[in-house]
Amino acid sequence: AFQAVVNNRPDLFSKEQKEWYEQILRLMALTHDLGHAPFSHGSEAVFPNNLSHEDFTEEIIMKTEIGDFIHEIGQEFVEKYDEEYNITPELICSIYRGRNISNPDFIFLKKFLDSELDCDKMDYLLRDSYYCGVNYGRYDLERLVSMLTVYKEDNNNLYLAIKKGGLCAFEEFVLARYFMFIQVYFHRTRRFLDKMLVEFLRQNLSDGKYPDEVGEYLTWNDNTVWRLIRDAQDKDEYANRLMNRRIMKCVYESPTHSEHIDQNIFNYIKNVLGEKIGKDNFIYDSADKLAHKIPLKHTIDSEQDIPEQAIPIILDHTKTPGTISTESGVIKNMTEPINIWRIYAKEEMAVRAKNLVNDIFNKMSS
Repeated sequence: AFQAVVNNRPDLFSKEQKEWYEQILRLMALTHDLGHAPFSHGSEAVFPNNLSHEDFTEEIIMKTEIGDFIHEIGQEFVEKYDEEYNITPELICSIYRGRNISNPDFIFLKKFLDSELDCDKMDYLLRDSYYCGVNYGRYDLERLVSMLTVYKEDNNNLYLAIKKGGLCAFEEFVLARYFMFIQVYFHRTRRFLDKMLVEFLRQNLSDGKYPDEVGEYLTWNDNTVWRLIRDAQDKDEYANRLMNRRIMKCVYESPTHSEHIDQNIFNYIKNVLGEKIGKDNFIYDSADKLAHKIPLKHTIDSEQDIPEQAIPIILDHTKTPGTISTESGVIKNMTEPINIWRIYAKEEMAVRAKNLVNDIFNKMSS
């Protein structure tokens, strides 16, 4: 992606800058997900002390041999060019976390790993789509990448941008992510199993949380958790459901873009089912996310921080970039957040619960 930008704007960086920035991006790409917990986002609910996977990533970079390797690479650049081309673990972390950034170009580099047009999303959509055996996450990667470019303001700040000719590929990319969330990431079965995983970990981790010390945290991986689940399956309900894929039945699911009235309906159904059948027979889930985080307008203002997700559309006939609101009706109209509420019932109570839910809706419509 960075090479595509350089190809579209060969005047942008010197040879030394280009090589330096490429290496920084390479190191960021290789390290930015190191802090993910077992089963990735599925078990983030048991992170300790409000820490995030980004916090653990930084700890891993700074406190393990990975930091030493980064220092070695940085010294190679110092010897080849100059001290200003040094690469340190602190530099990698500061760019990725958007913290204490002195060089405006670093904010531009961050967009390749953390924006609504970042390479991380480009990668996981296609990969997840392939391994899940679905087509929802597919888009024209080659076209999208080839249309990446830069918008340079008068104050020399750089913005990752896209040419007008790549707008359809960008829209396809945004829609692919949207469909993957509602059809795969927020699928009722996946959400239920995530809840089983979290509840199992809360019962089996010290204080119900992962350790906050990085060395101990790194001892936890997918295999560690699977071994615990396998060993506990005969005596633990959550482990048994995970190992044998015993999925509770979803007896109620709200619309994809639920509003306040839908939440009231959810709460009413939840209370009725709890009173008539018993709360212990149900599990409740709420899945929510913005359809996208793309500002509809690109704010050009040197007095404020650079907008986190601003994506200028480079037009052929003017130096002023276009905006999502003027150039993409598709994305402009995707303003409603995803809110899905679900109620799961134990298998032996599912038919009765489903009948009660149907009765509630029949009375509401009569």
